[in-house]
Order: sequence, then structure tokens, then C-alpha cells
Amino acid sequence: MEIIVGKNAGFCYGVQRAVDEAINEAKRGKVYCLGEIVHNQNVIENLEEKGINFINNIEEAKGNTVIRAHGVPKEVYEKAKDRNINLIDLTCPSVLKIQQMVEEYSKKGYFIIIVGKSNHPEIIGIKSRAINNYVIVESKEDIPELLEKIKENKNILLISQTTHSSKKFDKIADFLKQNLKNDINLEIKKTICPSTEIRQKETEDLAKEVEMMIIIGDKRSSNTNKLYEISCNYCKNVIFISDESELDLSKIKDITKIGIMAGASTPKEDILKVKEKLEIRS
Repeated sequence: MEIIVGKNAGFCYGVQRAVDEAINEAKRGKVYCLGEIVHNQNVIENLEEKGINFINNIEEAKGNTVIRAHGVPKEVYEKAKDRNINLIDLTCPSVLKIQQMVEEYSKKGYFIIIVGKSNHPEIIGIKSRAINNYVIVESKEDIPELLEKIKENKNILLISQTTHSSKKFDKIADFLKQNLKNDINLEIKKTICPSTEIRQKETEDLAKEVEMMIIIGDKRSSNTNKLYEISCNYCKNVIFISDESELDLSKIKDITKIGIMAGASTPKEDILKVKEKLEIRS
């Protein structure tokens, strides 16, 4: 059996930075983290063992508090200041850039179209920087019914959640360019993280090459779900698991070439354990 692990599988820069810095803070003393630092239960449990206290609201904090890679709404900073809470901001630099962009364009009066999942923590943080002149869409199918509302605005900014599907974003951008009037100023900022695009492209290429794809990551992870969707488009045998404990070896019987990809919040150890389990089987 040939096993190919994607070169870009696992932690991205922003996640690695957030996890490493959170661990360093825990070594110095008690530290809180507002929300799960990443969408991966194995990572969360590991950090809890290292002394990091996860909370759901800034009012629960009683000392140094980490802001996770996804970022937080603008009002969290204000509440923390009022409560004299020291924030350790580990928001991914790519997410911070989008937050700043939305605030800047919103003040200029732009209507902002944000591509992503409305309930995702990153989107919740980003939309808090807009001044009520925004809409959240997930795919091209969400756009037509909004055209009339959009046409009322002469200046429009199109941006994206960093982990969204690159192809879905491109389809939305193309649709808007084709359907908006010429007198509307449409600015397109493809704010999908470069590492996300690279990982998605590698997943597509790998899925075309192998007999089976194994996607590793938490089911709540947006970017990991995108890898699963991409794999299903190009490979007829695709399984989505959290870690090696969910790998059913009976499903790989007679498979001779397997591809492995993992989301940006999946630790390297989980990937290695899946590979090792497959190697024992082969």
C-alpha cells in the first residue's frame, strides 16, 4: 500500500503561533483563553492539561487572557479594558488584516460582502468591525436575492473568511462583476489565507491521484470540512476522521494508494498516528 501525506497537512502558521504562545503563557502562570483556541478537541484537551483555562465570556476571566487565532468581536477589547484584564492577542495576522480592512472601508461608507459561515468565530469578529452595512454569504446561490439591496450602494467591498473555499469565492466575484451596473465601484479583496489556498489545491491534486482520501481533523473545523468537500469532488472513496481511533481499517481493504490531508487545526501527532496505523495494516 502506498500512503501519500500532503506536504501542507496540519497546523498553519497562525494556529502554530497561537498554540505555542498559549503554552508559553501557561508556563508563566495562570492563563485563560476566550473560546477554543482552535477547532480541535485533541488540541484543547492537551492545552487544558498544560494549565490553560478555557472560558466562553470575557466576564469569566480573572487574569491574563488569550485571544484565539480566530479573533474576537471588537467589544471584547473594550470589556477587557474596563475589567482591567490583560489580553494576549494571538489572533492570526491574516484575520487581523481583514478586521482592519473592514473597519477602514466601513468608515468610508462601503457596503461589505463577507464570504463565509455566519456563525464562525472569525466571521463574528470581522462583522463587528462593520457599521451595519454588511451582509454574509456562503456561496454564489446566496447572491441573486441580494442584488437589489447591493445595487443601492455605489461602493462595494468583497472579502472572505480566511478558510473559505477559494473556488466558491471566485464564483461569487465573477457573478458580481457580471451582474452589477458599471457605475458601481466593486473592490475585490481575496482575503483567503495563502496557506488555505495551497492546502486546497494540494488536496485536489492528491484526490485525483489516489484511490482513497483520508481527511483528518475536527468536524467543527471550517477549513477541514472544505478539504473533505474538495476530496469528494475528485475521489470516490473519502473518509473524514478526527484521529486514528476513528479509522476503520476494514474500509481500506484492497486499496493500494491512499492520500492523507489534514486541516490547519490538526496537530502533526494525529496525522502521524493515522499513517502508522495504516502502515501496520499494510
